[in-house]
Amino acid sequence: MMRRSKGFTLLELLVAAMVLAVMAALSWRGLDGVARGRDAVRASSTAAAQLGLCMQQLRADIDAARDAGRDLPAISVSAKGDLLIVRRAPGSATPLDGPPPRDAGLLQVVRWGLRGGVWRRWTSTPQAQRGPLLAAMRQPAGDGLTMLDGVSGVRFLVFRNAGSGLLQQSGAWVNPYSAADTAASSPSQQASLRTPAGLRVTLQLAGATLRGTITRAFLLENRQ
Repeated sequence: MMRRSKGFTLLELLVAAMVLAVMAALSWRGLDGVARGRDAVRASSTAAAQLGLCMQQLRADIDAARDAGRDLPAISVSAKGDLLIVRRAPGSATPLDGPPPRDAGLLQVVRWGLRGGVWRRWTSTPQAQRGPLLAAMRQPAGDGLTMLDGVSGVRFLVFRNAGSGLLQQSGAWVNPYSAADTAASSPSQQASLRTPAGLRVTLQLAGATLRGTITRAFLLENRQ
């Protein structure tokens, strides 16, 4: 009898090729899932970092807010729903030692507004005159800086104290358009009363990575 020659048959080669193809397909799907997961985590981290920087900037604006007399309260909300903050210009604080900086005492108007799903921030040029500040309160200049994407809605509430003295410990969150107590004698005192004790910001997020409702409350003092 003739010996059978060593080697693989065509059927065996086809079976081996099919097994390798299935293993390659499964491996590719696994690698694709890992890549997609990595991209999703990276996008979520980037969005969370952007949200954190946005809240830090808002906190810095509120901490630097101050009343500047009639029609220039520290915190207000425009008819279009934009948040208006009259704040000290960056670097305008007077040091304890040494000469004050050139922009000491200058103010600027900061506007936070929602435009086309993007929460933007506008800043006016630091000024020492009321006229340019009032103009900035009425109309922002330029396109503004993008602070947060994927925002479908923004809502503001202010906390106003009730009464005076010890009774100021009580109060309520109210619509910012509600009238404030303006029974003070001087314009500076009236501006101080118009400044609320707290500000609550509610963001409706509908972006690709951040979705849901985020609420932040900021404590305010009467800025004089």
